[in-house]
Amino acid sequence: MRHEADDFPELVRAREIAPEITANAINFERNRCLSQDVVKLMVDAGFIQMAIPKEYGGAESHLIEIFRVIEEISYADASTGWCLMNYQTTAFLSGMVRPTWAKKIFNGPELVVPAGVLAPTAKAEFIEGGILVNGRWRFASGCDNANWLLGTVLMVDRNGETLYDSAGKSMLLLPFFSREQFSVIDTWHVSGLRGSGSHDVEVRDGFVPTERWLTLNDPLSVAGTLFKFPVVSTFPPAVAAVSIGIASAAFDCFMELATSKVPVAGTMPISELGSVQSAVAKAEALIDSARSYIYEVVGSLWTDIENGKTATIDARRRIRLAGSHAASLAADSVDLLYNAAGSSSIAETCPLQRYFRDIHVTTQHHHVQGGELERMGRLRLTGSVEGLL
Repeated sequence: MRHEADDFPELVRAREIAPEITANAINFERNRCLSQDVVKLMVDAGFIQMAIPKEYGGAESHLIEIFRVIEEISYADASTGWCLMNYQTTAFLSGMVRPTWAKKIFNGPELVVPAGVLAPTAKAEFIEGGILVNGRWRFASGCDNANWLLGTVLMVDRNGETLYDSAGKSMLLLPFFSREQFSVIDTWHVSGLRGSGSHDVEVRDGFVPTERWLTLNDPLSVAGTLFKFPVVSTFPPAVAAVSIGIASAAFDCFMELATSKVPVAGTMPISELGSVQSAVAKAEALIDSARSYIYEVVGSLWTDIENGKTATIDARRRIRLAGSHAASLAADSVDLLYNAAGSSSIAETCPLQRYFRDIHVTTQHHHVQGGELERMGRLRLTGSVEGLL
């Protein structure tokens, strides 16, 4: 169920490479990582450049166009779309890196493929000329093919005691590591998104020179609308775009199945059954509702920022609420289709079983999982909430 939208160069290229991605999806799942060739296809198509400032050689695209490409690639294969989502959301931070290092990382001789992890599960201390990092992070999607890694570290002193910033909060830095500084630990044995290669990564005695890091409170080094958009507010809709792409692929897969499958002891295809017809109608409405809602709130905030307004707390809340809700609706639609297909959906040869597994991994992501609905409801009712918004 491909969404009608105005074409733009990256979306056209996404549709062109989609068949090759789909043809290799099963291999990605078996190998638990994407192939270098497919990552190169996405890099050469300029998808990661969409999230990089023009000052650093990027395209600096409209945020909705970025999400549309994520959706299109996720339609072709969920794991590939998931990795692209991680690469792009990491690249958003390029607008906060000091220009000297931003140019080296994002506009160097080798096009950047940046994986990122925001959980502060590693520690670092200040030393002469920079920081020294030790630790490990989980869920580094696409790390096998990444040439840069963004990690989040808790700053400590020589005795291991936590350092605090000027606001009295634990000091967190987000340093960039070159490929030779991090190792991939084979931990990704999961039910869905198997091809994303979201393994653990580890850094031991990793030296990061001064200014090759940022904090989420750093001022921008560029002026484009894309980078004035609250960076944390890009995560929920980006995850939801993957979910919507998966749901759309499941819908088209089911439509083909429904016209040919005749139940045991039946005389007509399941497309003639009222229960199946209702399931299809509801699934279509769920997917279109998810897409419309998320793009409406993203577009609304984009217009405000473009017109010089700042992102209000309520606007950020609506983005996060829309992302969680859209991912949930997309998963509900796949559940309907999976169940309507009957025993056909459990066969390895039927893509529906993979869509079912993949989409239920997307909904476990921190930025869209069920707890986010509770947080956004609390914010709506009480005016306060803990954690990132």
